[in-house]
Amino acid sequence: GVVTMKKNFKRLISLLLIISMALSFVGCKGPEEVQKDVEVVEEGKYTPGTYTGVGKGINGDVTVLVTVDANTIVEVKVTEHSETAGISDAAINEVPGKIIEAQSFDVDGTSGATMTSNAIKEAVESALNQAMGIVAEENESDLAFTNPDVIIVGAGFSGINAAIEAADLGAKVMLFEQNGIIGGSINYAGGTLSGAGTQMQKDAGVEDNPDLFYEDIKRIGGEIFIPELTRKHVEMSAAAVDWMDSLGPDFGDRLPKQPATYESFGIPREHRVEKGTVYLETVKPLLEKHIEDGNVILLLETKVNDIIIENGAVTGVVAQSKDGKEIEYKAKSTILATGGYAHNEEWINRYNFANVLTSAPPHATGSGYDFAEKAGAVFSNMDYLPAYAGGVPVSETGFKQSVTAKTSKYPGVIWVNKDGNRMIDEIDSTPGPIQKTWATAPENIVYIVFDETVKQTNDPILTVSSKADEGWTRFEQEIQKGEVVFKADTIEELAELSGINAEALQETIEKYNGYVDLGEDKEFGRKSALQKLENGPYYAVKTVPYVLLTKGGPLMNDKAQILNKDKEPIPGLYQCGELIGGANIGGAASVGGLANTICVVWGKIAAQSATEYSLNK
Repeated sequence: GVVTMKKNFKRLISLLLIISMALSFVGCKGPEEVQKDVEVVEEGKYTPGTYTGVGKGINGDVTVLVTVDANTIVEVKVTEHSETAGISDAAINEVPGKIIEAQSFDVDGTSGATMTSNAIKEAVESALNQAMGIVAEENESDLAFTNPDVIIVGAGFSGINAAIEAADLGAKVMLFEQNGIIGGSINYAGGTLSGAGTQMQKDAGVEDNPDLFYEDIKRIGGEIFIPELTRKHVEMSAAAVDWMDSLGPDFGDRLPKQPATYESFGIPREHRVEKGTVYLETVKPLLEKHIEDGNVILLLETKVNDIIIENGAVTGVVAQSKDGKEIEYKAKSTILATGGYAHNEEWINRYNFANVLTSAPPHATGSGYDFAEKAGAVFSNMDYLPAYAGGVPVSETGFKQSVTAKTSKYPGVIWVNKDGNRMIDEIDSTPGPIQKTWATAPENIVYIVFDETVKQTNDPILTVSSKADEGWTRFEQEIQKGEVVFKADTIEELAELSGINAEALQETIEKYNGYVDLGEDKEFGRKSALQKLENGPYYAVKTVPYVLLTKGGPLMNDKAQILNKDKEPIPGLYQCGELIGGANIGGAASVGGLANTICVVWGKIAAQSATEYSLNK
């Protein structure tokens, strides 16, 4: 809601037109009538009523109700917002009063809550324009500057950290975000960071160093990582954790931990806050301050559709505002902070799975991979993508995962592929081999097969949007649809309905039933929950893998410069965050606290390199 000269000029023209119209009546009326007409014009500044205006806050829309009479702003009320409690409260409490007092939206905001203040002012401006019958025009001159030094695509955790660092170093930064809120995947993430030699470790008497961290990554993740990048990451990790710590989030007892869900380190080096959003709220005031000081422009609901390449260098982006207008923005440096590609079926099909679902947020579209490829990037570790087992591809949610079949220790079932063959011990296998089963099955399709006894004696096998399928209701509905859950009186008929090789399935079940008689699964060593498949009707649930995070990315050097096929930096192009590929740093494993720490370490490195290139070029 910045007042632009153009808008003021338009209002001035409107006012002059009203005055000239009023004066044109003067020539043909008596003095009393003239007086009366001019008063009507004066009093008619607004059409009385209550109007709704919407402005852009840092966390999304701020909705304001503005009540006016013919000439006065009577009431300003913030009705809806998702701004940060504590930071935005002052603006929400103070700015409406200032607007009523000044009888204008053009008032000073509340210090420390500039974006919320601006959102309220923008919303009130929109409401008053409606009351005056003026159509507001979006205008580039609303921006604090139009010639940034650094463009950052994506205002997730890494993009925000990059923007803060670049602005700290003196760059003018334009930060693009396709969503109405900032934060990207950190809004859904856990609250862990990992570093070697952190202040919290020192305070707790834990001795650690980058070499030990490097050896741990090698042990946990195997050697598919890129040594130069892993080395740089472990060396910078403690400074990243200490920086976050210095900003004051609540690390609880401040004792370094072992990862709760991933393989343990040799030394406790995971640091935890309650959840990922804590980190977002911690860095947000720094971003807001730079926005307030005119160093950073944040453009929400603005999707970058393309990058601009001139003479082999990346020189800017083509962005689309929510009204559909495309505008070119130029800068010497562009940082891609666009996140992974887990919500892009095309990229997953290309590198990973023929059939797949996603549980990633819709913004993980992989646009950064498209831009990097266009600029000449090569990719590393794209084939490594851990996916969860048991996604049920129901037609109504398409690519988006909504129904899951239980794969953890569900008794009495066997898992077969399209060829009708079993692949693994279905009960006592660990998550890694189970994931691999789904990843390596032909067309990535695995059927869970069981009989009526299993159905009668167990909880429902399906989970619908994280809730249990009460009374097998959804299961029965899916049988009726006949797309992913199949029911038949014979094994042969079940195979025909579901698309499994009938002869092989018959043979597999006979062999399995023989193992039950023996009390030992000769093929896969399964000992638990062995019970015969012999009591029809029989059931098959079709499942595929589903993904959340992606692990490969464009090849880069330790300055976060994206490289071409000759391993040379592409001029003007940098990256950070999930896009860089966790496997390029952590190998073929989930390393505790790695993903969030990558957003701090590499957000800062990308910003330092991009700023140096831009300001010294």
